[in-house]
Amino acid sequence: MKWVRRTKEEAAATREQILDAALRVFSRRGYSAATLQDVAAEAGLTRGAVYWHFKGKVELYSALIGERCAKANEVFAEALSPRYSPLESIERLLTRSLEYLDEDPEYRAVLSITLFKTELTPELEPGFQQKIASARRLVDMVADLVRKGIAAGQIDRATDPRAAALAAVSLVHGATALHLMDPKVLESRAVVRRMVATFLRGLQR
Repeated sequence: MKWVRRTKEEAAATREQILDAALRVFSRRGYSAATLQDVAAEAGLTRGAVYWHFKGKVELYSALIGERCAKANEVFAEALSPRYSPLESIERLLTRSLEYLDEDPEYRAVLSITLFKTELTPELEPGFQQKIASARRLVDMVADLVRKGIAAGQIDRATDPRAAALAAVSLVHGATALHLMDPKVLESRAVVRRMVATFLRGLQR
């Protein structure tokens, strides 16, 4: 049993080694130009070792994006805890989405790859459609928080929930892209919080 456990641990370690190498290769070369041979060489492994863990470049790319964003998703989900009021949840979701960029270099690198170094090719179309669906769910979720905020008397009744949600999501996506291009744009947490506070003032009664 110890031998089996050690083998599984070694396989898991090799898989992480491949993902780490893929992150560096995709960051340097972009998705289209990168090859599995590049990843294997970066990891100090054979291409066969990479294929043992991943069927191809699409599967490797998808695993990298999904797994390296998992921790961030947990952080963002915490903002939606029932212990927060609707307005507090919106504030925490926007704030943590931007603050986390500086907390997790791998998350930041993955976002940079997806935004600036990945061309939409036919093989990536399913993943792109999932991304669209995820963005729509986020807009719906924020719109629901706005409705709850209106019902609780925290948000002006004249507010259009969907328009507010689209503005909130656009704020995060736009600020994220700006930060990835130029980290000095959001140079401190104070800047992030002032920006979010300015947006929220437009919603409040």
